[in-house]
Amino acid sequence: MPAPLVVDVHSHFFPRAFVDLVRSRGHRHGAGVTTWDDAEWLTMPGHPPIPLDPQFVDVDSRRAAVDKLGIGIQVLSLSPPMVYWAPPELGRALAETFNDGIAEICRVHHGTFVGLATLPLQDPALAVREAERAVGELGLRGLYVASSVQGLYLDDARFTPFWEFAQFQRVPVFTHPQHHLGAEELGRFHLANTIGFPTETAVLAARLIYAGTLDRYPDVPVVLAHGGGVLPLLLGRLDHAHDRRPECREAAAQPPSAYARRFFYDTVTHSARVLGFLVDTVGVSRVVLGSDAPYDMAQTNPVGLVRRLGLSPQATRAVLGETAAKLLQLSVPVTEEG
Repeated sequence: MPAPLVVDVHSHFFPRAFVDLVRSRGHRHGAGVTTWDDAEWLTMPGHPPIPLDPQFVDVDSRRAAVDKLGIGIQVLSLSPPMVYWAPPELGRALAETFNDGIAEICRVHHGTFVGLATLPLQDPALAVREAERAVGELGLRGLYVASSVQGLYLDDARFTPFWEFAQFQRVPVFTHPQHHLGAEELGRFHLANTIGFPTETAVLAARLIYAGTLDRYPDVPVVLAHGGGVLPLLLGRLDHAHDRRPECREAAAQPPSAYARRFFYDTVTHSARVLGFLVDTVGVSRVVLGSDAPYDMAQTNPVGLVRRLGLSPQATRAVLGETAAKLLQLSVPVTEEG
């Protein structure tokens, strides 16, 4: 029988035009492209330097890697720190350049890649205009945002135009942790990523719940990276706070665990036991495959991790690709596994 559809919703890529724009205009704002040990590194404020290995910038290299992982369709998106480090007009130019580059890759390699739009959320009005262009004209399949923008989390009223656009268009919003709590404490041993990022995702999700954002925009699918971080483990504690603390009930009509199935979660957990707990907690229909390629923290065998769960064939197909295809409104045939 034909192999099941496999859709990877979480990967990162830098179109060459985007890198060139950072190179030419980013230096005044602490960004640029630096050469160390005969290799180029992309530097942007708020993120460690990123080695511009072929998989980050070369489509042929990425296609070969996708095939090796057994992925049929991969979603391309930017990477923290997004474009929020730049002044608004430069942020707009960077977002347009990124989105144009990703859209062209998706056009040339139709059926292998789809794209998520980057937005200059440091200026919400500019962000909405770029979202309209990226989704309406370029055909990108969702909006890709960080958990916070210049210190403000996405529940802040400043981002109301962004949420209203997503609600009107019913376009998925993919979130990725950016800043982490306790920079000094997490400054060693890569803890900013391994502990900081999962915590940051839980902070964002809890704020969206408690602030009533999910209630105000019920038609927006929100995807949480890295299996939702530590959110699933904290639902009991968050529910208890909702029951006992009046400020936790001001805007959230229900306890946080009731909202858990409002989110979608990728599979980047690096543990079959943790992923199994996530599936048990939120339901198989809310989990979608992710790789986090090509970072060193990427899931090395994302398809194998899902198969190790021992789910039914129907549930396995859902996690591997069918749910993501619906979420992204992909016109692809859904095959059955024997």
